[in-house]
Amino acid sequence: MKHKRNKKKRNKIVLISSIVAAIVVVAIILAVVFSGNQVKKGQVTVDMYVMSKCPYGVQAEEGMFPALKALGSSVTFNLNFIGGIDSSGNFSSLHGDSEVKGDIVQLCAIKYEPAKYQDFILCMDQDGSIPDSWEKCADSLGLNKAPIKSCYEGNEGKQLLAASFTASENAGAQGSPTIKINGKDYGGQRDSASFTRAICQYASSPVCSSIPLCIQDSDCASQEGKIPKCVNPGTKDSKCEYTEDAKTTLTVVNDLTCNSCDSLQIVAALQNMFLNMDVKTVDINSAEGKKIISDYNIQVIPAFIFDKSVENTYIWNNNEQVKTIFESINGNYKIIDQATGSSHYVNPDKRNEILLQAGINLSDTTPQIDFYVMAFCPYGNTAEEEVAKVYEKLGSSAEFRPHYVIYSNYGGAQFCIDEEQKYCSMHGLQEVNQDVRELCVNKYFGVGKWFDFVVAINNNCTAQNADSCWENVAKSLSLDTAKIKDCQQNEATSLLARELQLDGILGVQGSPTIFINGEEASASDANSMLSALCSKFVGAKPAGCSGTIASSAPAAAASSAGCGT
Repeated sequence: MKHKRNKKKRNKIVLISSIVAAIVVVAIILAVVFSGNQVKKGQVTVDMYVMSKCPYGVQAEEGMFPALKALGSSVTFNLNFIGGIDSSGNFSSLHGDSEVKGDIVQLCAIKYEPAKYQDFILCMDQDGSIPDSWEKCADSLGLNKAPIKSCYEGNEGKQLLAASFTASENAGAQGSPTIKINGKDYGGQRDSASFTRAICQYASSPVCSSIPLCIQDSDCASQEGKIPKCVNPGTKDSKCEYTEDAKTTLTVVNDLTCNSCDSLQIVAALQNMFLNMDVKTVDINSAEGKKIISDYNIQVIPAFIFDKSVENTYIWNNNEQVKTIFESINGNYKIIDQATGSSHYVNPDKRNEILLQAGINLSDTTPQIDFYVMAFCPYGNTAEEEVAKVYEKLGSSAEFRPHYVIYSNYGGAQFCIDEEQKYCSMHGLQEVNQDVRELCVNKYFGVGKWFDFVVAINNNCTAQNADSCWENVAKSLSLDTAKIKDCQQNEATSLLARELQLDGILGVQGSPTIFINGEEASASDANSMLSALCSKFVGAKPAGCSGTIASSAPAAAASSAGCGT
């Protein structure tokens, strides 16, 4: 896993079911295995892009740094950080201002203590209190603190961070960690042995002579369109052999006039799984499309159909999980709708019926935004704060409806509010409790107070202390805490039941998921949402539609990732 933020939203983001999560993992692994060709061995460049407080980035650093020490001068290593700068020159990062400061002090250490900065970063990672632990770690390692402190507290650190953010952006690094070895994306295991083995595919270091070429198939350097096989794994005689994957054809059935029916991301994932896949797109309005709609009883689009040759592909025969997302129809294989996340109904009347069940009335002239989050999902928190800025511009001229992503039978009792484990959330029981409190605030005090409450909670509380933290936040906003407590005690089940129902109706699985007049939004930064909402007004637009919003999302962009199964 990784923490991820995109500069530019190019494709519709599909948040899919837990069945498909396993397939996505396979796709990520295969994307790395098959993404390039072998290169001659020699000097190696390793680039790592992280967020200083991202646990996945920390994990990668803890695996990479020992590998780099063992490989020595045969590797050139570059570490950069992921974040954004707004038009006023203010920095932002997914985990807040403390992460921005952590990025800066680590960059200053890289500059002024190049021989010891990796140990310094590991010390901060292990302490966990970034950036507060920097001086303690510097002292323990005998670093010269004076130049680091001057850099950290002055303009030099800001200049280093701006350059680092730019380097990450130019490399297309959107998730923490993003790792490139000689320019090729690495997505394997993040332990030192795996990093060493991967670098030794390219390096001429003496250390590599004692390392088996491969232990498993994924250790083999990639060759386009071919399946790697590790022969004699884990021995000095280990080697990589390659075979062509079987050809197969995917037919994508779509409405080419639909703005919210982007199939590109799913097709890209499938191409990484089925290596010799031809793609054919058929418009539902064509004669061929109408026949396919009828023959396969397609209700929602885009739909994805493989011909029978898929049975001969490598992944079909070596990963039983893959088969669970297909249904056999007319001798071919269609990916089930739950796996694709497709939600645009072919029949407009059916679509309107479904939207009405979700409280979205397209005949209403007031534009409506429905946004689904988890109380402590960092991606959802960013989206909430961006929506709040849109609310400040439009107020009651548009309808703002916050909702929550609720799971059933998820993770055990520590994630659920009830004994039957029907109402659960990804970040634990305190998150479910906070979801309820926020629903109560919206119900009894209105969406304006909801925005005030949620933004304050995001800044002051966590999934570990929400149950003791929320009340002081509510009091600071003059909210009736007794009313919130009464609502939480007596209405939690009914409120969560409705949220779970809405999640099911709209196929929501992840935070954030945003709908504008029933269409899933293609971006979640403030200006994109403002533009989308304002495009739905009939006749004269309100004054709030003019001008732009100072967005805190990096480069005013949407996140392509989220919290979800």
